[in-house]
Amino acid sequence: MKHTMPELPYAPEALAPKMSRETLDYHYGKHLQTYVDNLNRLIPGTPYEEMPLDEIVRRTDGAIFNNAAQTWNHTFFFRMLTPSQCAMPEKLAEKLSAAFGSVEAFKDQFTKAAVGLFGSGWVWLAADREGKLSIVAKTNAGNPMTDGLRPLLTVDVWEHAYYIDYRNRRADFVAAWWNLVDWQKVADRAIPRRYKCTACDYVYDPAKGDPETGIAPGTPFEEIPDDWTCPICGLYKEAFRRVEE
Repeated sequence: MKHTMPELPYAPEALAPKMSRETLDYHYGKHLQTYVDNLNRLIPGTPYEEMPLDEIVRRTDGAIFNNAAQTWNHTFFFRMLTPSQCAMPEKLAEKLSAAFGSVEAFKDQFTKAAVGLFGSGWVWLAADREGKLSIVAKTNAGNPMTDGLRPLLTVDVWEHAYYIDYRNRRADFVAAWWNLVDWQKVADRAIPRRYKCTACDYVYDPAKGDPETGIAPGTPFEEIPDDWTCPICGLYKEAFRRVEE
C-alpha cells in the first residue's frame, strides 16, 4: 500500500494571517511530504506494507512508528482546521463542560498543556471506549491511539508548526490556533453518530459496533475500514448515510 499526501480541505492561503501560506508550504508541503516519503521507503518487505496507517501507528516502534505517526498526526491536524469557524455545537459544549467544568476551563487546561510541553510533540483531546474525555500530552510523534484512546482534536507544538509566523512565541500560536479549529468535526468525533445503509434497514450504531467483523463497540463510523460492508446486504461503507438525530 502506497501512502499519499492528504488533500487539504481549504486553499493553502485560506488560514492566513493566523497560519500563513508560507507555513503551510513548509509544514504541509515539505515536513508532511517527508514523513510520507520516508514511510513508503521503510515499509516495503515488512508486515506493515499493506496495513492501514492507523494500524501501523498502533503496532510499530522505531523509525516506522515515527514516520507513520507523524503522517497520521499531521493529516489529522490539518484536516481539523477551517478558515470559517462555526460556533461550537451545543452537545460538544455540554460534553466538554461535564468533563472539565466548562468550555473555557477545557481551553485553559489544553492551552497550559500545549504551551508547557517540554520540547517537541503533540497535545490531544482524546476519548476512551466509554466516551470519557482527557487531555493527553505526547512528546515527539506520540499518538493516544497507542494507549487505546480515540483522538478528537490535536495541536502540533513542534517548532516547525509555528516558527515562521510566531518565532518562539508558542503561546501566541496556540491562541491563534483556537480560532481555526473546526468544532463541527470535533463534535462528530466526540459524539459518534449512527449511520444507515441506503439499501436496507441496517443502522450502524457506534455504541454496539459490529463485533462479528472485528469492529469493537465504541468505534465511530468514520474509523471503520473502507472495505467494511453492511452485514445485512453487503454494500460498502460509502453507501451509508448519517442518521439525523
